[in-house]
Amino acid sequence: MNEFQQLKQEYAHCQRCAVLVNNRAQVVFGSGNEEARILFIGEAPGAQEDKQGIPFCGMSGQVLTSLLAAAGLTREDIFITNTILCRPPNNRNPLLEEIENCRSRLDQLIKIMQPKVIVTIGNFATERILDKTGINKIRGKVFPLVINHQEVQVVPVIHPASYLYSGRNPEMFQQMQDDFKVIAGIVNENRKQKELTGY
Repeated sequence: MNEFQQLKQEYAHCQRCAVLVNNRAQVVFGSGNEEARILFIGEAPGAQEDKQGIPFCGMSGQVLTSLLAAAGLTREDIFITNTILCRPPNNRNPLLEEIENCRSRLDQLIKIMQPKVIVTIGNFATERILDKTGINKIRGKVFPLVINHQEVQVVPVIHPASYLYSGRNPEMFQQMQDDFKVIAGIVNENRKQKELTGY
């Protein structure tokens, strides 16, 4: 069993947050390519995710999949997880204590995967990774960061749920597509560099 699978197994029956343990159907560890160099981090599982055990499998997931396609990416090119792994009651926001309880798991995941690009979806993931708030001001910008002695480029994006709550505002969708073009640009740059250097 590799480190990734060990981590997944370790958290499969996590008991750190009593309220979440009592509310969840299952722990939603993440999905996609565990060897991907692009890591997407959302907020928390919703009702569909809790039921199916897959992040972003509901309406927000459909929006995310179409944004990935516009950037020339598929779910197989990325790994996607959340700031916390269990659904909060009534889809409320994650509590600071819950985010802290899941901190070492996310840190370990990043250490194991060593992503080149981290996409933080919405305010909670962005604050967790960048310690910045105000997603509308910083969305689509590239923040170079060093995590575990590795250079990572972090790109915050608007949460697809915000787009759905906006009544599918076309201007907002255009902004989101633009942000995913930024991600595509970084990915293509990394691919070129890998072809040239082997890294």
